[in-house]
Amino acid sequence: MESYLTAKEAAEYLKLAERTLVRLAHEGKIPGVKIGGQWRFRRALLDEYLDTLASESVATSGASPSQVIDASMEEIFTVDQIIPDLKASNRPEVIHAMAEHVTGLGLVEDQAWLEAALAARERLVPTAVPEGVAFLHARRRASDKFPKQFIAMGRSPEGVVFGSPDMGKTNIFFLLALRNDALHLRWLSRLAWIVRNPTRLGRLTDADSADAIHAAMVEAAGALPGALRPTGAPAGR
Repeated sequence: MESYLTAKEAAEYLKLAERTLVRLAHEGKIPGVKIGGQWRFRRALLDEYLDTLASESVATSGASPSQVIDASMEEIFTVDQIIPDLKASNRPEVIHAMAEHVTGLGLVEDQAWLEAALAARERLVPTAVPEGVAFLHARRRASDKFPKQFIAMGRSPEGVVFGSPDMGKTNIFFLLALRNDALHLRWLSRLAWIVRNPTRLGRLTDADSADAIHAAMVEAAGALPGALRPTGAPAGR
């Protein structure tokens, strides 16, 4: 199982000063978690950070970055955006089911584009992490393809081999569709913080309905450390 990197190791990996890395993590700009008062980082999520910096962001339907709001969990993650019993046995089926669900809700206007974009991102670097969770998203924040930002979630009780085979099965799939890179990285950090805790992750795995899953997520979001809490303020690119 992939281990956490220390702040020093992560800074060396990213070629940053350690104090810069810690500041960016504290601001929610680099995905990391505090364990016992010390910052720790997963290499897979640092790769995601690098990939986000390298990718081209697309502006929000003509809106300036200052108009993109760092909204609360309740605003971007609703009960109907949860699939509590995801019917899929492999990666393409997971992607299809998630894309079909959010398209049916009117959250995405072009299902074919979303499926192709999610599949392309997984081919680049699988988004599954050892906790049995994956963070699906398109590499480019093509917000002209969806009317508003959102997070959706699917849960497969049986699990699906989604990353490398030695990682085991993935049971929980988040689909992130945020308006810009800054918000994408903030929500990636928040979700990673939520699922890192076995108790919080267990509640998501054991919940008996979409309503129960949603309640567990909202409760977890309410416990986010100060640096990771949604601000309700505009978020830059």
